[in-house]
Amino acid sequence: MPQNFKNYNQDLLKKVVLKKNITAIVQLSVALLFILNILFALRVHQRTIIFPKIEFSFFSVAIMLSFLLAFSRKKMLKKPFLERIKQYLARAFMIFSFNLLIFLGIPIDIIYFYPTESKIYTTEYKITAPGPSRGKHGHCKNGLKILDKDNNYFFFLCINLNDKIKYGTKAQVRVKETPIGSYLIDYKLFVTSK
Repeated sequence: MPQNFKNYNQDLLKKVVLKKNITAIVQLSVALLFILNILFALRVHQRTIIFPKIEFSFFSVAIMLSFLLAFSRKKMLKKPFLERIKQYLARAFMIFSFNLLIFLGIPIDIIYFYPTESKIYTTEYKITAPGPSRGKHGHCKNGLKILDKDNNYFFFLCINLNDKIKYGTKAQVRVKETPIGSYLIDYKLFVTSK
């Protein structure tokens, strides 16, 4: 009677390859979600007001977490002093950059997705030239500053002016208020034709 031997090395190799594939898929999914979150935050940041104290606290947490993670590695203690300092600073910079991207996007996500009712009210606005920054493409030609009545901060948006319209100073806005900031959902300017 022939004996059948099971090759455990091949089964182990298949499991290792499967585990690597699953790990790669999970890492790519997390990276994709991270990039989509950054793009989302860049898209809605002009319509969002984050209170300065909240922004400062998120920035402080990013700094503290960066240094905590950078200096927590025990293996580097056996290396020479200057090499250790160099590696610690490099790690701190990389971790800080990553944390900064995460912690600067979180307040915008919280404000946008926080489940509250929106308020509709009439407020003041100003038209400015130049408008808000558009990143490396310079500034908008004109800007629209809409006052948020509850916290006295301005939403600063790009606007294309129409020569046939006379702009006033009042606007009807729909704003979502949260404990850490505000999100401008919609606005209508009170204007008259020339």
